[in-house]
Amino acid sequence: MTQRSPSEPKVGTTQADLDVQLARAEDLVVVDPKAAEQLTREVIARAQEAGEALRAGQAGVFLGATLFYQAQYDEAYWAFHQALSISQGEGDRGLEARALNGLGNVVSHQGDYAGALEYFMQSSHLALETGDELGRVRVLNNIAALRSELGEHSSALAAHQEVLAVAGQMGDRILSLVASVNVLVDLCNLGNHDRVLTLADELVPNLQESEAHQPLVVAQAHRANSLRETGQLETACRVVLETLPVAEDIGEQMHLCYLMNILAMTYQQQGQYAQALPAAERALNLAQTYGIRTQERDALGLLCEIQEALGDFQGALAFLRAHYQLERELHAENVDRKTRFITAQFELETLRREAEQERERRQQLLKDHSALREDHALLRHLAAHDPLTGLANRPHFQERAAEALKHAGEEGCVGLLFLDLDGFKAVNDTLGHDAGDDLLRQVASRLRAQLRREDVIARPGGDEFTVLLPHLSSPDDAQRVARKLLRALTEPFTVYGQTVHISASVGSAVAPHDGLSFTELNRCADEAMYRVKRQRAGTKLPAPT
Repeated sequence: MTQRSPSEPKVGTTQADLDVQLARAEDLVVVDPKAAEQLTREVIARAQEAGEALRAGQAGVFLGATLFYQAQYDEAYWAFHQALSISQGEGDRGLEARALNGLGNVVSHQGDYAGALEYFMQSSHLALETGDELGRVRVLNNIAALRSELGEHSSALAAHQEVLAVAGQMGDRILSLVASVNVLVDLCNLGNHDRVLTLADELVPNLQESEAHQPLVVAQAHRANSLRETGQLETACRVVLETLPVAEDIGEQMHLCYLMNILAMTYQQQGQYAQALPAAERALNLAQTYGIRTQERDALGLLCEIQEALGDFQGALAFLRAHYQLERELHAENVDRKTRFITAQFELETLRREAEQERERRQQLLKDHSALREDHALLRHLAAHDPLTGLANRPHFQERAAEALKHAGEEGCVGLLFLDLDGFKAVNDTLGHDAGDDLLRQVASRLRAQLRREDVIARPGGDEFTVLLPHLSSPDDAQRVARKLLRALTEPFTVYGQTVHISASVGSAVAPHDGLSFTELNRCADEAMYRVKRQRAGTKLPAPT
């Protein structure tokens, strides 16, 4: 019985169905993380049952994202990690980049900024290698978010604005909306609340129309905070109360906690301490449940102030102590994280420089190797060719002739022509050696133009030329080629502005009729050429004009 490969789908499984569900799950991630989680778990189960490892990995990335949005960071980490293992096993570098990007997001929220940066840089490297511009932009977006967490809000804003511009060029509506929300968050963190409110007025309707619930919750939370900061307390309350059900419905725990803190602060500013207390208590409970420590610190500070306002000084003192204890811990952790982040940046920059130096060294070696190959090729060519005309020289011609003669008779006749120029000495003596050299180059060019690609023409020396004619149908073909070459030489030449007429004497020999060795053929062709030359003795040759 033949065993099925783990990555080979089972009979009856429709890959198209899985792809449709994957597309739906990806769309749901920012619309409804809870629903997306349920769907991705179903897709993973179906894909695993069908032996579709790659599709299970793709669904794993979406599952990790939904868990991340629900502040379930440990589960999100393992979902991304499993997707990473699948991507590496299947050799899918695009999926590997997305899984690494997701892992960077998770460990960033867990406080491991150096680890996050490493994941992001690996993801970015893969995206660049595969030409995945969208993947590169995702990484840039998340590195910007990491900088925001480190308090580098201006740098984060610049990076998010770059992401927004690229997303617009790519025509990716969801990425553009997400990038716009991140710009809004950066502006809020920088205290530019008027700009936040202007942007939110444009952005929120688009998010509602797109049903992008997760970024909508983020935008509304920071909009409410800017409303509170600008004294628009009633409107801030209304925005929070409108947004809370959406955050609860999609399980967006981080911003649900943030919204409760904002609501508590708004009630506090209105002097409504009885309403502020349960809001702050719920924020604290959510923060402690999901490990959102910055929100826990803020909730503890709020509860201290609220309890003091309500006259519960003992309770206020307890919250104050807890607030300061956590504040000290967070400060120490933040210093440590920033130090490790800077160290990681330095190490990565060093690695990048070393990688760049290694790349340049490899390029230089390749260039040198290419030049060396070219030099060797040139040396081989020079060793086998006449430097004046570029034709084959005597040793190379003999080598090619010997190879052709091995098959003489089996693959047709092999012809050899011996050609000696008539009138060349007069040109050389009259116009000089440079003119003679130019004439030889022109003769070589004309003769070569009359021959087939497989024919070989050589200049053994002086004004002599030899031609090898393999695969001839009959001995008469050699004479036909000889006449063709003679006709080519009857046309006048222009040498250094002078019109020159020359002719030639040609002798031919054909294997196997005249012999089967190069020596025999060469002797026969040479003798035939001299017979022609003797017959033409006394013929007056025209001088250069």
